[in-house]
Amino acid sequence: MTREDILAELKRLEPWFHQIDLGDGLYTKTESAIGEPLEHPRPTWEKVKVCLPETLAGQTVLDVGCNAGFYAIEAKRRGAARVLGIDSQRNLVSQALFVRDVLGLDIEYRRLSVYDLDPHELGQFDVTLALGLLYHCKHLVLALEKLFTVTRKLLILETAIYPPDRLPDSFVYGDGGAQRTLHPLAYIENPSDAKEAIYNWFLPGVAALCALLKNVGFDEVEVFPGVQSDRAVVACHKIQPYPDSRMISYLGARLTLISGPSSSRAGEELRFRVRAENVGYARWLRGSQDASEKGAVHLVAHLLGADQEPLSWYYAGALLADDVAPGETAEIEIRFSAPSLPGQFVLAFDMVSEHLAWFEDLGSEVPKHQLIVA
Repeated sequence: MTREDILAELKRLEPWFHQIDLGDGLYTKTESAIGEPLEHPRPTWEKVKVCLPETLAGQTVLDVGCNAGFYAIEAKRRGAARVLGIDSQRNLVSQALFVRDVLGLDIEYRRLSVYDLDPHELGQFDVTLALGLLYHCKHLVLALEKLFTVTRKLLILETAIYPPDRLPDSFVYGDGGAQRTLHPLAYIENPSDAKEAIYNWFLPGVAALCALLKNVGFDEVEVFPGVQSDRAVVACHKIQPYPDSRMISYLGARLTLISGPSSSRAGEELRFRVRAENVGYARWLRGSQDASEKGAVHLVAHLLGADQEPLSWYYAGALLADDVAPGETAEIEIRFSAPSLPGQFVLAFDMVSEHLAWFEDLGSEVPKHQLIVA
């Protein structure tokens, strides 16, 4: 690609928000786009890079909201084995692909939103970067949960925060056992003439941000000095790639009935086999033999009448043989006696995280099977 070709493409892809050195005296931008410093995001990177090891050799990096790819490029230059940048805006992905090709770097880019992140499809990444992203997220908690699920070890988050000099204090609210700590978080009103009018939503205080990150599952949250007084850099660490089944936000199952009778005699012993696929983002805990431990996962059969009204909600249960990780499948045999009276019945099979939640209540489908008892 000639210098003239590069200059023509730089012009075609304007405006540029990231200033990236393309060599030979060429930069992606030579003037500010919306009032940001000309060298943006270099000053931000100087604050962020202290959270990272000097080398990322052998590690995978995900850059969420990658824009033109400045941070993805820096991660690759630190030796990352795989770098994937995603952005929801078509023009920004086009900019990133152009810069990658000019620099000759092995970086992947895809047009995806933070809400599209799924480790079952993309895998997990040792390091996730979410820099200048959070205040653009209309669905704040969902975005953080998505970032949590695709992060194997470390999330680096840089964001605007509630201006510290205007920040109200956190306080405990409620009486007795219902006491909760309330942390300030601001909603941004967007006037019709504002730049990025529909793209800014929430500014959390630092305490609110840390509480949010811990509540979605991160084990350690460390706040670093911000780029400015109204911005923060946070390093979020995970001990295990996935949480366990005590975190019900990440539970999900796909159940398939493999075998079992459709008719029986009253009181006859019945055997059913069910395939249970862990389609969530939490490891199912096997628990003890009586499955009484909080968060232990097991299969349950509900007995319903012909009108599908419950007759016995916990008609029978079956334990897991082992823990089941996200993406894994277990085949479970469940045994129980047919009802003692003849009639038409419906069996519904569901998973439960003991003392916490039924999987159906969390959105999983429940297979049902008709049973005629003579």
